[in-house]
Amino acid sequence: MSILIANTRFGAVRGAALTGKYEGIVTFRSVPYAAPPVGDLRFKPPVDPYPWKGELDASIGAPKAMQETFATGITMEPWASDFYSLGTPPMSEDCLYLQITTGAADPSERRPVFLWFHGGGLASGYYTEIEFDPSELARKGIVVVSVAQRLNVFGYLCLPQLSAEQGGISGNYGLLDEIKALDWVRENIENFGGDPENITVGGPSAGTAKSTALATSPKSRGKIKRCINQSNLAWIRNYPTLEAAQENGRRYLERIGLDPDLSPDELRKLPALRFYDLRNGDPSELHGILPSGMVADGVNVANPSAAENMEQFGAGVDYLSGGNLGEGSVRPGFNLGPTSKFETAREFYGLMREKLGDLYDQYEFEKLWPVTDETADFMSRVLSSRAFSGGLGGGVIVNRYFGAWRAKTAPGARNWSYVFGRFTPCLPEEKGTFRDTENLLAWHSSELWYTFASMRKGTPACRPWEPIDFELADQMSSYWANFMATGDPNGKDSNGRPLPLWPESRDNFGWMEFTNEGPLGHDGLDALDRLALEFLEKIGGYPKL
Repeated sequence: MSILIANTRFGAVRGAALTGKYEGIVTFRSVPYAAPPVGDLRFKPPVDPYPWKGELDASIGAPKAMQETFATGITMEPWASDFYSLGTPPMSEDCLYLQITTGAADPSERRPVFLWFHGGGLASGYYTEIEFDPSELARKGIVVVSVAQRLNVFGYLCLPQLSAEQGGISGNYGLLDEIKALDWVRENIENFGGDPENITVGGPSAGTAKSTALATSPKSRGKIKRCINQSNLAWIRNYPTLEAAQENGRRYLERIGLDPDLSPDELRKLPALRFYDLRNGDPSELHGILPSGMVADGVNVANPSAAENMEQFGAGVDYLSGGNLGEGSVRPGFNLGPTSKFETAREFYGLMREKLGDLYDQYEFEKLWPVTDETADFMSRVLSSRAFSGGLGGGVIVNRYFGAWRAKTAPGARNWSYVFGRFTPCLPEEKGTFRDTENLLAWHSSELWYTFASMRKGTPACRPWEPIDFELADQMSSYWANFMATGDPNGKDSNGRPLPLWPESRDNFGWMEFTNEGPLGHDGLDALDRLALEFLEKIGGYPKL
């Protein structure tokens, strides 16, 4: 038996029963957790869904949130061919739905709950993408809840006139949707076999901004056990003030040809697509100017400092966090994949000497990290994942430093760090192109195929999966499921075999490396780690250990 029909506080919902390997699992793809934020509810905090009579058919997915798709992952490689190869749902402001997938046979089972938030820069994406198919995690005993929420201008527009009608604050509507979803889950998830007292939140890329803001909000204190940050540790960052966000909102309206002093009622009467119409200029400009960020409003985001919010409101939350070997670069700036290549060892060492300064000779960097002309680019990307990324403060060392910091500031919480380094296989005809395995390596968000074990033969069509991929996916999804259940990823895989030991990130700076050959745990500090720690201290911005 399985739970095909579940009661909620607002009415009963019917899901879709899976078959084959996943027989006994039911997915409810469109459960409303709030009223559609349309008409008079646009640019307002979410409210309860309207109750219904009878059974609501939740077996079909809902629309994706409003978004522009020019120059986003939906149209860019490798994501377009991997994640969006089957097309995308229609778009609507009516978007506040949950996908709930459960293998429970009875509501009394109280399984761990995973509240998942998709990536996309808080501007694009949707909650039912194929790379985070929840079926395997559900088979491993997790109730997976994927959350849709308002994005970009509909989720984060701040304006003085909106603040005036909403108690002095505006914006953060996407975060308020998250809070609403969390409270809905705590009230209703037992009916799906979930445990409202054992909730893990998580997401990839910008999904980490969503999950961490939720886990460290005053509105969520005591409601979340654990947090998973994939491809971004949302720790050392500052939220803009309400005043700054309101000014940005006014500038955006002016840029698209709207009067920034339009009343809330007038803004709510405009067609939704009007907010993406520049009227003049290149549409790609939207990608950089859309309101797509949370604001320190003092109520839902208490402080401008994410680290302060974490220490004040998220101290009891366990963390699992890491990144991918292939999504960063030692060159300055924010990178999601391969950038201009290093052609020579001299070019690489010249950049590192400039950035490291006195530490370069102090640590004899050229002996510590030897490269040749042939290996310079590849080894620079390995270095990026290990110790230096973007502006040269990044890599897994930041996650490990985070664990050591929390060992002192939140000794009751547990912390686990990783680098994902499985290079996704490509088709023979893609050799020598942008999508070549040797070019992409472990690209941004490619680990989702593994942490959800969502890969299938022929899905996506562009990936000729190999036996090691399926084996590693079973191991990684088992680590993730174990962490959600207990706060410790260690344990067994789906076949009952012990998983390789994953050292905890505390004052020992432990971490896990997921390689082309499988998982490999590391403990303690080597010379590169010590250089990276000194560099973090040199550039500043990180709390003292």
